[in-house]
Amino acid sequence: MKNFLIRTLSGAVYVTLIMFAVISYMWVAALIFSILAALTVYEFHKNTNKLENVNVNPIAPALASFMLLLIVAATHFFPKEHINIQPIVFVVIYFSFCLYFFISEIFKNKPNPINNIAYTVLGQIYVALPFLLLLFIKGAHERGIFLLAFFVFIWVNDTFAYLTGTTFGKHRMCERISPKKSWEGFAGGLIGALAVAVVFSYFETQLNMAQWFGFAIIVVIFGTLGDLLESLLKRTIGIKDSGTIMPGHGGLLDRFDSLLLAAPVVCIYLLFVSLQLCV
Repeated sequence: MKNFLIRTLSGAVYVTLIMFAVISYMWVAALIFSILAALTVYEFHKNTNKLENVNVNPIAPALASFMLLLIVAATHFFPKEHINIQPIVFVVIYFSFCLYFFISEIFKNKPNPINNIAYTVLGQIYVALPFLLLLFIKGAHERGIFLLAFFVFIWVNDTFAYLTGTTFGKHRMCERISPKKSWEGFAGGLIGALAVAVVFSYFETQLNMAQWFGFAIIVVIFGTLGDLLESLLKRTIGIKDSGTIMPGHGGLLDRFDSLLLAAPVVCIYLLFVSLQLCV
């Protein structure tokens, strides 16, 4: 019972924080997601540093991720009369950090510096970039409805996949990576997400029902793949949870694994259906 209460409280704090980012002003969302991106990148490198011949200072990539989101938000989403930052400023600052990563490895006496460079770049692409794209998903609708739908689809998919998988799951999806994931669970999660898509289609007509279905299907497919990819990462490292920052849930990577692959594809999808992303 104690573990259940801790898990529930931790999950409630997480959901409250995300919902606050969804409904708040863009600068609030940018601040929240930049902090989450920095903490998740930090966690990513703390874990990958457990691999042989990998030793990345996690603070610098975390700071780079934090700056990436804030500078892009200031450049693209805030009124120019309030903050007038030219895109070249973002390019110079962010890539100065990247150059620091590369050049510093030249002078470090490490057995395999290319590994460090590779994992540094991977952390930015795999973790920081999807968090950045959450801001574009939020900016695609004046009230942030698409970002709300994105997270609701993820949560509903996770819940229904778990319930269906534990009850009916027999056919394993990818047993060598995640022994408990089943195709029955995947189907249950997809059905749940499609049901929620019907609800969204009645309240928000900027997408028709078919487009809402496409939105939900993309989140379910790539959210599931993101979960499997994070499981593969943990198996490669040899850990059960990515961290302990969320009692009862593990680490931030455990909580955000689904969105890391789904967010980029959702952005592409929204562009494909000719919505006006704030770019």
